[in-house]
Amino acid sequence: MMIGREAKLKQGKWSILLLFILAAITLAGCGKDAVNENVLASEAAAKKKEKKQSVLADKPVVLHGLGFIEGHMVTNSIEAFTANYDRGFRVFEVDLQMTSDNRLIARHDWELVHYEWLGQEVPEVGGPKPFDEIMPMKIHGKYTAPSWEQILELMQKYPDAYFVTDTKDKEEEIVRQSFSYLVEATKKVDPELLDRVIPQIYDKPMLGYIKDYHDFNEVIYTLYKHTNEDIPTPKDLAEWSAANNVTAITALPFRLTEEMQAALNEKNITIYTHTINKPEHAEAYRSRGWGIYTDYLLYDGENYIAP
Repeated sequence: MMIGREAKLKQGKWSILLLFILAAITLAGCGKDAVNENVLASEAAAKKKEKKQSVLADKPVVLHGLGFIEGHMVTNSIEAFTANYDRGFRVFEVDLQMTSDNRLIARHDWELVHYEWLGQEVPEVGGPKPFDEIMPMKIHGKYTAPSWEQILELMQKYPDAYFVTDTKDKEEEIVRQSFSYLVEATKKVDPELLDRVIPQIYDKPMLGYIKDYHDFNEVIYTLYKHTNEDIPTPKDLAEWSAANNVTAITALPFRLTEEMQAALNEKNITIYTHTINKPEHAEAYRSRGWGIYTDYLLYDGENYIAP
């Protein structure tokens, strides 16, 4: 009797042990499947991002300050945008500034001479003004500068338009103020609009500041704030840009030496120069493989056309 009882106990223990083993194997399999699914999802997302061609790959013209309108340049106005969109432009550089009460608007700067440039009443002192004070001021008596929220409305209305930012400053505090506002305001409207915003950076640290708020699909490193003393070497610039997914380098023609061009071409970094308003110059730069920023030259696939 005791032997039979012991045998049953042993059989029961083995059955429980077997159940534990089977459960562990099942759970391990499920965990492995979950891990595999996560890995596959991550790989798919990476491949999707990888396959998407840069909007700058074919070097479309970048329109400076939202473009030329009725004899005026760099108005950064809604009317300039719509007129130039209708002409056929799709990539627009817009100058952005923060108002004194922390709103982001399209404006080149707050210098007194810029008020004169825009045909606005010149204040006694320069510097940022409150949103409600600056926004009613017409440009040349009839054009309107958009707020960032109005630019988002334009992006919704014109779904193939891209905006290249020119926020002017590389100081960390100002960069963070501008881009935290830009990203937060855009996400409130439609996060996917950020896919059509292309920040310009002015030095390497600026990219890190911006990425704290959003990892943009496209980034342009423009060299106009560098001096001969602090500009990166061609090799350093190309390697850093490639490692940090910088799409394009923009520079004045004299910066784009043969050594610079060779280094950037080797890393498949797109090259732009600015600001080019003569068709013969634009043609010459295109023959070198460079794109251009311009106030008004439209490229029709064969020629650069002035209005």
